[in-house]
Amino acid sequence: MSSPDPLPAPRPCLTESELAELQDAAPGRVPEALARHLAACERCQGRALFGAERRPAKPGRVAPAMPSLGRALALLGLVVAAMAAFFYTLLKLTGRIE
Repeated sequence: MSSPDPLPAPRPCLTESELAELQDAAPGRVPEALARHLAACERCQGRALFGAERRPAKPGRVAPAMPSLGRALALLGLVVAAMAAFFYTLLKLTGRIE
């Protein structure tokens, strides 16, 4: 029983000239070897789409905290006051309040 063909060795990432060739090619006209590599390599996908590598997030970075309850209530109070002022002005303009 013969063993199946070994998988081809992974190809190194695309060079700048290969990326330029890829970006200049018409849709559907990219050389097959470049298209296959791009389909399998996340690093090259990022380089082709964004022009540079995406850097991983810094370790230890903490997501921003949620706003305090006091701030949220103050903002809600401002919105309600602005709406009340708007409707009061609207009633004055239409002559319903003297």
